[in-house]
Order: sequence, then C-alpha cells, then structure tokens
Amino acid sequence: MFPILAQIPSKALFALALLLAVGTALWNVRARRRNREIPRSSTPLYLVLGAWLLLGLRGGAWFPSVGIFAEEWKPVPIFAYGVMLGTSMVVGWFLALRLAEKDGIPREQAGAIYMWTAVWAIIGARVLYVLTELHEFRNPFDVFMLNKGGLVAYGGMVGGFLASWYGCRKRKIQLLRWADVSAPSVVLGTGITRVGCLLYGCDYGRPTDLPWAIRFPPGAPAFHDHVANFGLAQDAAASLPVHPTQIYESLTGFALFALLMCLRRVRKFSGEVFLGWVIGYGLLRSLIEVYRGDADRGWVGPLSTSQFIGLLSVVAGVALLLALLKKHRADPSSLRFWETPLQTAAPAAAPRAQRRRHKR
Repeated sequence: MFPILAQIPSKALFALALLLAVGTALWNVRARRRNREIPRSSTPLYLVLGAWLLLGLRGGAWFPSVGIFAEEWKPVPIFAYGVMLGTSMVVGWFLALRLAEKDGIPREQAGAIYMWTAVWAIIGARVLYVLTELHEFRNPFDVFMLNKGGLVAYGGMVGGFLASWYGCRKRKIQLLRWADVSAPSVVLGTGITRVGCLLYGCDYGRPTDLPWAIRFPPGAPAFHDHVANFGLAQDAAASLPVHPTQIYESLTGFALFALLMCLRRVRKFSGEVFLGWVIGYGLLRSLIEVYRGDADRGWVGPLSTSQFIGLLSVVAGVALLLALLKKHRADPSSLRFWETPLQTAAPAAAPRAQRRRHKR
C-alpha cells in the first residue's frame, strides 16, 4: 500500500509557480505586441493564485513576510489516488477526442464537453459521498477538503452525465452520439482509478480465505476496521486477508473497455455502446458490492448506495435499449448518428455585433 507516492518541497513549488507566472506574463505581452488579436492570458493569474494557496496552506500564513520564508513549510503530498484519477482523465481526454473525430464531432466541441464533464463528475462524486456520510462533516468547510472522506463513483457518473447532457444540448449535438464517444473513456478511467484505490487502501473487501486474498499493513483503513470489529491484535503485522475488490473493479473497467471498443465496430445504432456500459457496469458493480467490506458506502435499505443506483441504472438501461431497438427496427437509418453530418452551426458573436450595427 502506497497512499502517498512522493512529498514535494512546497517552497520550491512556490518559487516555481511565481517564476512561471512571470515567464508566461512576459511571453503573452511579447506575443500581443506582434499580434494584437492574441487575447490576454489568464495563466499568470492562476499561477499566482496557486503560489498564494501554497503560502497559506503549506507555509502557514496568508500574507508573505521575511519570517515565513525562514521557517519550515509542510511538503505537498502526492497521493496515489489523485495521480491515478489525474491519469485516467488525461488518458480519457485523448481517447474521447479520437473517438469524437471518428463520430463526426469537432475536436474543440468534444474537448469542451469533456472538460466540463470531468469537472462535474468530480463534484458529483464528492456530493454523493457527503450525502451518504453526513456524520463525517460537522464542519461545512470539510466538504471541500478532498483529503477528508472520499468520492463515490456513481455520483461522478451522474454528475458527468448531467454535464454532458447540458453541453450537448448547448452545442446541438445528439446526446447518444456523444454517449457512445464518452462511455469507453469512462470505463477505462474506472480501471485506472481503482488502481489508486488499491494503492491508497480504500474500498477494501470482506475477509476471505481465498488464495488471491490480500492483506493491508498497519495504518490502512482495513487494518483499523479489523482491529475494531474483528478482534485483530493492535500489534498484528497486517490486516486479515480480504477480497481484492479494487482489483475486481479495475479488471471490470478494463474488460468493459475492450467490450465497448469491439461493440463500436459492430453497433447498429447510436446509444448501443453507452447502454453496454450502463447495463454491464451496473450488473458487475452490484455484484462486486457484495464482497466489499468498508462501511463508508451508505445504504438504501438492504442495498448499498452503489448497488441501488447500479440496479436502477440497469432497469433504466434495459428500458431505453428496448425503446431504441424498436425505433431502429422501424427505421434502421434514423439512429446511426455517426454517419450523418453534425449540425452545430450557431450565430457567432461577431456577426451578431455586425447585425446590431446594421440596425443602427
């Protein structure tokens, strides 16, 4: 278990952020002198903001002083889960842009939808965790501290879906066209992110004597759970052997990714790939939940929150699949959106300004 992969000196990051802020500001000024149409860059502002956050959160003071730079600053931990989550988003970005191009969605449109989908996926994942574990958040500000508590995958999927729906509606892109592009990115991201869960030690399984069971070292959530609830000795060398549910979910993500990429080759109508993910992941995630041992999942009656949402999504997915099959049989060409040109034309700002001048 490696919850923290590295510790980066925060003073060095602070200095680097300021140097980059000055460098990018000078580069932008020089570029604008050559071409006045180049917009002013907001990157220096973000870098200064990052340096200020390092000063306050790691240095212990929100206003710079000579004394604060003479003191020791807390290093910036690089968490395994954060690295895997970031990796999944970067990999998903390139995959989504590639698939979008094949399905007739412009790269800039796909990039914008993906970016906001990723942002709202994280927000949704955090919101669902907070709702299922309200007792952990007596201080409202703890909601924004991602190192306190965690994320729930299905919350991210719901948040990401709503963001995708809005982004597609705004750009006049059929939602099912985009859904078949984004679904492979989501399941591949699931496979990568769950590696982070394994390294961090969260989302562990129930005790088992199966030959592929794994143990976690002292300090891991599973170790504390087994000491408190299973009679494990405080000085034990490791936790009880448990189901490697993180590996189960990671393999599920990789297997579904392979299945969806094959399905894209033989699909008959748009939405088929997306529903393959919804139904497949809903069933497999609900099964894996049976072997989960961590208590921080929330419950809806006898079902965990993820089981409840997963089974509900399977029912909704099957219903939508039957509806799309019926429409496809009535008109086989009506739902093959990837074969038709995308109509996304919208009046731009410049033409609108010209029309206002003409009206004068």
